[in-house]
Formats: sequence, C-alpha cells, structure tokens
Amino acid sequence: MVRPLTKSAVAAPDTGPVTDPAPVGRVLALFRPYRARIAVVTAIIVLSAVIALASPLLLRELLDHAIPDRDVTLVTLIAVGMIAVAIVTNTLGVVQTWMSSGVGQKLMHDLRVSVYAHLQKQSLGFFARTRTGEVQSRIANDIGGMQSVVTNTATSIAQNVTTVAATVVALFLLDWRLALFSLAILPVFVRIARRIGNERRKISVTRQRLLGELSVQIEESLSVSGILLGKTTGSAHVLTDRFASRSDEVADVELKAMMAGKWRMASMQISFAIMPALVYWFAGVTIGNGSALTVGTLVAFTTLQTQLFRPTMQLLGTGVEVQSSLALFGRVFEYLDLPIDIAEPKNPKVLARQDVRGDVAFNHVCFSYTDASQPTLTDIDVEVPAGSTLALVGSTGSGKTTLGYLAARLHDPTSGRITIDGVDLRDLQTTTVAELVGVVSQETYLFHASIRENLRFAKPEATDAEIEHAARIAQIHEFITALDEGYDTLVGERGYRFSGGEKQRLAIARTVLRNPPILVLDEATSALDTRTERALQDALDELMAGRTTILIAHRLSTVRSADRIAVLGSGRILESGTHDELTASGSHYAELVHASETANSEQVAA
Repeated sequence: MVRPLTKSAVAAPDTGPVTDPAPVGRVLALFRPYRARIAVVTAIIVLSAVIALASPLLLRELLDHAIPDRDVTLVTLIAVGMIAVAIVTNTLGVVQTWMSSGVGQKLMHDLRVSVYAHLQKQSLGFFARTRTGEVQSRIANDIGGMQSVVTNTATSIAQNVTTVAATVVALFLLDWRLALFSLAILPVFVRIARRIGNERRKISVTRQRLLGELSVQIEESLSVSGILLGKTTGSAHVLTDRFASRSDEVADVELKAMMAGKWRMASMQISFAIMPALVYWFAGVTIGNGSALTVGTLVAFTTLQTQLFRPTMQLLGTGVEVQSSLALFGRVFEYLDLPIDIAEPKNPKVLARQDVRGDVAFNHVCFSYTDASQPTLTDIDVEVPAGSTLALVGSTGSGKTTLGYLAARLHDPTSGRITIDGVDLRDLQTTTVAELVGVVSQETYLFHASIRENLRFAKPEATDAEIEHAARIAQIHEFITALDEGYDTLVGERGYRFSGGEKQRLAIARTVLRNPPILVLDEATSALDTRTERALQDALDELMAGRTTILIAHRLSTVRSADRIAVLGSGRILESGTHDELTASGSHYAELVHASETANSEQVAA
C-alpha cells in the first residue's frame, strides 16, 4: 500500500493559491536559448516600425506640396510609396509573427516537457497525496493559459515600444507643442493599467485553482471507476450537481476575469478617441494666433497620434496580461522547484546487467512515512543471497509492501542501507535499479492501448516472439489468442476490459519480458482464483529459478517453498527461518498458518 507523503518529502502544492507572482527575471531567462531568433525578430520589428512612419510623412508632403502644386509626378510617387509601405510592413508582419510564434511554441514545449520530466522523478509519496487532476491542470491549464503571453508578448512589447518610440520622435519633429499636449495624459493611463493588472493577477490565481479542481472532478468522476461508483450507488445526480456547482464557480470567475478593469480601460479608450478633437482645437487656437502650423502637418500629426495610441493601448493591455500570467508562471515554477526525494547520485556506480549476481541485503534499515517517532520499518537487517527467495509475511500494515518497494528504490530508507551485490542503491542511477529489479505489484496498471503495446512498454525493442514467450510463461497466451484481435486487442482504460487475474498475468508477462535478475512479487497472485493460481505458480517457479526473489504474500500457501520466511509485525522482523523451522517453533508464523488453515476450512464448509 502506498502511504501518505512524508514530512521530509514533497508537500503537494495544491492546497491553496500561489500568492507571489514569478520573478520577471526568471521568466525572461526562459527566452535565453532563443535570443538569436528574438534578435532577428526585433530587427524586423524595428525596420517595420521605421518604414511605417513614412506613411504620415508622405501624407503631409501630399497635402502641403503635391496637391496644392498640382505636381502629378510627385502625387504618383507618393501614392506608390504609400502602397509600397503597406506591402512591406504587412509582409514583415507575417514573417515576424511566424518567427515569434515559433519561439513561443518551442518555449511552451520546453515548459511542458520540463514539468512532466520533473514530476516523473518524484516519489510515490508525492502522487499518493497529490490528486491526478491537479497535476494535469498544472500542465494543461496553467501552461496553456500562458500560451498567448509566451507566444506574443515578447514580440508585442518590442514591436509596440519601437513603434511608440519612433512615433514620439516623429511627433516632436512635426510640432513639439502638440506632442507635449498629446502625451501629458499618458502617465495617468499607465497607473490605471498597473492597477488593472494587479486585479487580474489575483483573479487569475483563483481561476486556475478552480480549473484545477474542475479537472480533478472530471478525471475522478468520468473514469471507469468513477462511473462504476456513480451507477452502483445511484449517485450520478450527486456527481452531476457537484460538477455543476464547480462549473458555476468557474463561470463566475471567468466573467470577473473578463470584466476586470473594463470600465477603466473603456475610459482610457474614450480619452484616446477624443484626443484628435482636442488636438484640432489646440491647433485651431494656435493657428488663430499666427502659428505657422500647416494643414498637412496637422493631418500628419493626428495620423501619427492614432498610430501612437494603438500601440500604447496594446502596451498597457500587454502589461495587464503579463501581470496576470506571472501568477501562472508562479504555479508552474512551483512544480519545477519541487525537491526530488529520490535523487540521482552525482557519481553513479555501474552494475552491468550481465555481471549482477543478485545478492540483496537490508542493513539496519529504518523508514518513516510521516513522523520519525512512528516508524513504518525499524532496524530491518536481513540478507537475500543470489538466486534465493525471501518471503515476507505478516498482518496488514506490518510493512511488507514498504520493504519490497524499498528494494526497488521507490522510496529511500530513513536510515540504514539497501545493497545489491554490496552496492548501495543510492549509488546507482534509478534507471539501473529499474533494470535490475522487477516489480509486480498488487495494483496492476495498464494503458489504454493494445495488449502488445502494454507488454512492449517494458521492453520497447521486444520482438513479437519474445512477447508471446513472456505471455506463455505468465499463462496468458491462450487467453489472448482467443480474443478476436489477439495481441492487438485494446485493454480499455486501466485494463477494465479484463478481470483482475487477467490483468495480473499481463503484468507478470510484462515483468518476464524485462528479464530482471531480482524480483519483487507483491501479492502477485492475489487476484487469481485457486485453480489459476496453481497454474501460474508453476510459471512463477520457472521465472524465479536462478533469480533473487522477494515474495510478499498473504496466502501462506505460496511461501512454503521459500528459502527463508521473515515474519513482520509493527515494522520489525519478529522471526525468520524456513517454513518447517517456523512452524515447529509455535510462534508468530505458526499462529498465522493456523489462522490461514482455519479460514480456508470455513470457506470450504461455506
């Protein structure tokens, strides 16, 4: 049984929202691998912004000179120039979008893979405590929510900053008085945008948390197990009501997110819209006082002013989005910053598969899931010589499965050490341990894929002949070939198309295919009926021959032939020896045997 997460292990970060946004510097560091492409994009943006400024200047020339002077040649050249500006700027815009979107998508890919790979390194304890839907939400909803910002923000900021800077320079070149008059209100708008950004960031945190909870409900209630529970208890309406309630909360917060700061942004847009009228008024007053301001200059100025307000509004809007997205980055970084319980050694030792004898030793091993004052295992000191079988028996909660999982380094001991051929497991890479130790647990997991793909998962390069050989050993080949699609039959979600015994035999076949020198069989036959168990036991005996095996069992009939039996109780080895020795002692094992025989007799009588 997988226990709750240890205090020293990773605490699931899904109990509340992230209060602090991610540091901007850390977010910018994500773009560092793509700085060359970003530099090219920036150059395109600058070039496009400079070229775009030609249009209002050409317009001034058209109004002040070409038309009044009736210069047809100049009118034609200016018209051609305006057309050329439109073609070039839009072409550059397409190229810039393609390059910037490519950078954004690659960055999104990097983030998704980084989070997924980091989570793959977490211990079983993390996943025992963290809901699957929450993990899915971090990868799908949070990273997906950053997509528009990651894909467009960097280039949007560069494009708009360049446009604003170039436009401001052009405005001052046209008329410095009108420029100062037009720009006086911008600081107020910047302050308003910052307040809107802070408001949306808080809403964004709440929204992502609710989306995560919604994902959890979908994942749990629409799985095969969830549907089965709902139908068999008549509680489908309860699940629907619960989902509707959560969905309603999501809808409310989505509305708040969309409406946050809308009135203030609308007031800004109204102010920008009336600015040309104010400029015309200001120009009329100054012209009336003998100003040398021309009509062409005025029209060119208001055209530039329109070009200024558009990127300014986009910059303010981008600032709001950035502040909101920093909360999402914070949630993603929170997962990336999770410490790893089972760390890879800095200088790993090498144990080649062909050179491994298979000696396993537990040297004064202690282990605690939570409080060290309540250990799950205490001072376990036992050796399993190469090729021998150690059976672990005891009541539920005695620590049998935990000890088996420690041998596969699914956890690390709190103190003591576990060795293979004298090498501490913590000095081996986790991939090496996985290659050397095969585990068949009491909870069999199968992917929603074909039988062949599920078996080949253990050994991607396995041939069809090797797959069938493994299935024969696991006593499942005839069953598979009797199916309409044979080895290409889909197993269904988590293997629900098959019985517990069939799934367990598939899991055994998968382990056979890997051919590890050390086996951990955790109730490997627990889901099998007596007849199938006897048939499979012969196959297991063949599989175990010459291998070091740690056999965890409740059915004592499966451990009689073990080279050594260790009886666990309250996390300690109470006694150990062969079946005959322990039976003769009349102690703990003898009591377990007597209780088992009594239970079997009552079952037969019933």
